[in-house]
Amino acid sequence: MPTSPTPEEAGAHEAQTGPATPPHQVLLETPGAGPSRLAAPDPDRDPELDIAFERELALDSEDEEQDRENFLRKRNDYLELEQSVKSSNELLHSLESYLSTFQTDLSAVSGQISELQQKSSDIESRLNARKAVIPALNSLLSDITLPPSLVLTLRDTLPSHNPDIWLTAIVQLDEKITAVKVRSKVRAVKEVEPIIEGLTIKALHVLPPFLLSLIKPLKSASKGLSTNMGVLQTGVLLKYQPFYAFLLKQAPRLAKQVERGYVNAARAFYETGFRRYARALGQIRARTVEKNDLIGVVSSEAAAAILNGNGTQEGMKQAYERLKFAEVDEGAVVLAYMVDDKEFRLPVEALFRSLGLVLMDNASAEFTFIVRFFSRPSSRPAGPKHFLSPESTPLESPSPSSFADLTSEAGPNQTPRKRVGMNESNEWLKDAERIWHEVFDSALDYCTGFFQSMIDVPPPAIPLLTIIRLNDHLLATCDARGTLPLIPYLTGQKLAMWPIFRKEMDQHIESLKKLADDAEGKGLAGFMGRGVKDGAVRQVASRYAAMYTCMTALSEEADEAMLFSSMARLRAELVRLTHLQSLKIKSPAERHSFLSSIYEIVMHELVSGPGQTTHPRLQSELSFFRTREEEARRRISDAQ
Repeated sequence: MPTSPTPEEAGAHEAQTGPATPPHQVLLETPGAGPSRLAAPDPDRDPELDIAFERELALDSEDEEQDRENFLRKRNDYLELEQSVKSSNELLHSLESYLSTFQTDLSAVSGQISELQQKSSDIESRLNARKAVIPALNSLLSDITLPPSLVLTLRDTLPSHNPDIWLTAIVQLDEKITAVKVRSKVRAVKEVEPIIEGLTIKALHVLPPFLLSLIKPLKSASKGLSTNMGVLQTGVLLKYQPFYAFLLKQAPRLAKQVERGYVNAARAFYETGFRRYARALGQIRARTVEKNDLIGVVSSEAAAAILNGNGTQEGMKQAYERLKFAEVDEGAVVLAYMVDDKEFRLPVEALFRSLGLVLMDNASAEFTFIVRFFSRPSSRPAGPKHFLSPESTPLESPSPSSFADLTSEAGPNQTPRKRVGMNESNEWLKDAERIWHEVFDSALDYCTGFFQSMIDVPPPAIPLLTIIRLNDHLLATCDARGTLPLIPYLTGQKLAMWPIFRKEMDQHIESLKKLADDAEGKGLAGFMGRGVKDGAVRQVASRYAAMYTCMTALSEEADEAMLFSSMARLRAELVRLTHLQSLKIKSPAERHSFLSSIYEIVMHELVSGPGQTTHPRLQSELSFFRTREEEARRRISDAQ
């Protein structure tokens, strides 16, 4: 079927077949536009201008023709381009439709995703809620579930058959009892309660006899004192302390029976041991009768010994060596079997030291054990573990390590809960002290008897001061160990000894004053014509210096003023005696030579004694006598 020509083809055809244009008319055409004629030319116009116009018009026609040819030549390209544009438009419309459909589908998917997210959130919330319930549910099941091994152990066996398994079982049973009490409203718990109650009754029935059987060796007449109390306490009783804690928590009356049984057995053990030990020490003490020589009472033998040159150096050395008994860690204690040796002798301060150390070690070990074993279930943990003392005592008790001070005062910034804890701790310690006194008071009576016999006939001043200082060291050790019940007892001994010591020092001062009066001729000796010998003055000077250096070695800051005030009074009487004795010598040179020799004796003994020469009191005393000795030497030179 023929196709109709396009407008471009029609225009081209008309241009080829149309009538010729008259010369006086100019045809104006543009590509794609129809012909257009101008008005008739003006006859007055310039012909040259028309010619130029026609030429230009001809050129435009040629260009237009050329453009038409180019257009016709590229017609197919333009058609293809038009077709491509149409196809692109169709594709764009199709793509727009697809995009619209996709957007609709995407909106639907987004809604489904939101719905799924909401469902996931709900599921996660339910899962978290179930997870939160699981620990509580597991805890409940664990608390109320009774393992078959626990039931079989408590039902079918006894503690003596397998104590270690019973220890584990009792701890588990106590936990179950506590859990059941807390969850008493749970229905499942009510089903378990009868079983737990039956197991508890069985445990309460068999545990007291088992614990009491452990302390039977202490009650045995043949094995009582041969039993190692420290091993029994730390190796046996403390191992089974959970049994007593269970009794104390579930049946306090049964726990009290166990406590009474232990107290009676331990009291008999310590009472017998300390009675025998104090008696042995008393026998050793009776072998040595020590004279309490006053400084102003000088025998003729002692004065002669001074004149012979050897003096009483051996006695002084022994007196200095006895100062070591003031230390807690100096040497071993006296063992009871040593009394069988009839030649065995020791000074009274050594015997007191042995008794004090034995008492302190056993009392500390016992109090530590009581605190650890008889502590209440709600109390804080007790003191540290024992360790064996490097030196065994007659009662073979371990020496406990430092015990925490549980009685520190509560500060003002403590919370009410802390104050309640301190009150509970104080009550707990009071119970421990009560039990300790029930165990140890009878043993303390024998220690008191030995101490009383010692101060009834008191030792000389320096040995007595040695005992006082040892007692102070025992007090400090007990305080460090936390042996609270023994501290008042040792403090009472200290208060009993200080008045005796002051009385003895007053007696020394009075004796030296009396000797100075005799040298002046006022006393009975002067009336009877018995003057004081120079050897006696030298003996007094040596005794004074020895006493002073011992005081320096034993002095402590707390009682230093009291000690050296007495020594200052003694020194005043010694200087007075020396001066009065020197006045009996007529020759000035010999008189001052005598004074110089007395001062040299004092300084020599002060330096060679046990006191530290760096001690301020000793330095002051040396300076005092050195000044007088130098003055005496100067006067000797002046007299010559």
